[in-house]
Amino acid sequence: MTLSIKILVLLFSIVFFAVFISVVRKRNMKTFYSSLWLLVSLFMLSLVIFERFYKWFATILGITDASFLIIVGLIAFLIIYVLHLSEKVSEMSSRIQELISHNSILENEVRKLTVQYKTNEEE
Repeated sequence: MTLSIKILVLLFSIVFFAVFISVVRKRNMKTFYSSLWLLVSLFMLSLVIFERFYKWFATILGITDASFLIIVGLIAFLIIYVLHLSEKVSEMSSRIQELISHNSILENEVRKLTVQYKTNEEE
């Protein structure tokens, strides 16, 4: 990695970490997501600090370019994250369906009570 790319990655990881810290301080994020993004920011920082390790590990795996190893790692992370989000969307869909059913039952009960109240008023 050239010096300019190292500086760029270092600055980007520091800015990302600072934004992460500000979001955590505001408590706008659940623990799972905050730990997930903490790992991402630390990984970005490790790209600069442990560059030799990544090159060595890529060589052991028979990969000629260490950046390919990093890209594969990031794609794996994104796939896991998308799987987690899919699980959450499915869970929310089930909850929404349950709320719709519950709302329908309540609307039906309100209609019955309204009709009953009107018939009692007329008598």
